[in-house]
Amino acid sequence: MKAFFQGWVVAILVMAAAIAANIEAVIGQNVKTGNLLLVQTPINADELELSVALPELAEVMLKGGESSSGRVIGIDAQEQALSIQRSDKTTTIPLSQITKVVFKNGALVYRSNGRQIIRGERDRPTGKLVTWSGIPLNTFTVKNPTQGQAVVKLKPPVVSTAQLRGIQSVARNRQYVVDEIQFNSQQKTMAILAKPY
Repeated sequence: MKAFFQGWVVAILVMAAAIAANIEAVIGQNVKTGNLLLVQTPINADELELSVALPELAEVMLKGGESSSGRVIGIDAQEQALSIQRSDKTTTIPLSQITKVVFKNGALVYRSNGRQIIRGERDRPTGKLVTWSGIPLNTFTVKNPTQGQAVVKLKPPVVSTAQLRGIQSVARNRQYVVDEIQFNSQQKTMAILAKPY
């Protein structure tokens, strides 16, 4: 009987070694099938595609001291231009002529869920003003110009990985609303000042 159990123990150890070697071989291979959890593409934790809201009315401050107002409907990274619309008339302004874009406090804002808010008296920010500087122009896209819905991709060095986690946790319950945008046309970057509502 003792020899029988010893035989089983040896057989189990041999099988365990064979299974371990097989697992190691499978993990070491570049498996092409996409149905295993281990081989799916990992999510990039160092990048966040954040939905931001642009209030309906913006004042575009120009370098000559003049200004123009309207709804921001697009930022063209290729042409380095900002498009605004007012009374069904679209105006395109080169970024090199813009000092900053300031969004009016009492202007209507749409959340990403479609709900409207008006900043100012009734709707107050639920967090502090944040500034994201050095954002490449091609990482900002106006998705829905009618409702002022835009998306900005944030990642280091614009924000740290820890800041990304904080921004993501705030964005779960609140909407970041843009207060101001500044452009650096030479570096093809922008700075966004926003508050969560």
